[in-house]
Amino acid sequence: MPTAQNVEVKKVNVNVIEVSASSLDEIEEMASKDVEDTKEKLESERNALGEKITDFDTYTKNVDKVKAFYDQALKQTELLSIRLREYAYKYAELVMNEDASYKVKYKDLSGIYEYIYDDAAKTMYDIYDKTLKDMYDIYYDGVIKAAYDVVDYEQWYDARSDAYDDWYDARSDAYDIWYDTRCDIYDFQYDLRSEVYDHDDKRAQKKMDKFKKSILRMKADVND
Repeated sequence: MPTAQNVEVKKVNVNVIEVSASSLDEIEEMASKDVEDTKEKLESERNALGEKITDFDTYTKNVDKVKAFYDQALKQTELLSIRLREYAYKYAELVMNEDASYKVKYKDLSGIYEYIYDDAAKTMYDIYDKTLKDMYDIYYDGVIKAAYDVVDYEQWYDARSDAYDDWYDARSDAYDIWYDTRCDIYDFQYDLRSEVYDHDDKRAQKKMDKFKKSILRMKADVND
């Protein structure tokens, strides 16, 4: 399946759920590692960019690269959000295919909440709260602020205002992606567990099918 290392060069397959796992433990590990890898990759790119931009002059010459980083961060966050939904779906699929009682399936489905909604998706919040948040300190409150008495005030003011707007917009979008991801995963596991609790296989399958369609639709949209 796509990982944090290759999603930028490989389009997602819009026709299938791209999670190859044969156990719940494997999915739990994959989801956790995927989030950590994505976050670390973005922070590595952020830090590499920061090493090149050390003052106001290099910032103004490379501002397009800063904007490109924001675009890339949002793209990777969106792709990660899709993969987390895929992990949740595959987790549910494995549970629903178990030769087990409704009681056992109901209990096992709680793993979607614990490991994907509450662990992996919560860690995904760090992209918003740390990876992107730190861009404020590096540029707006860092190299740009330091140039206050060095460059023309109007040029400095415009650059700082634009830097804040770009940072704010990127973080807002990242937050929305994270929030929607957790909401979708929570609603899916809650609705599916409710049907399993009621012993309603038909409605449970409908919940599965609906969630799968929404994932494939998102994958098609992100490929456009």
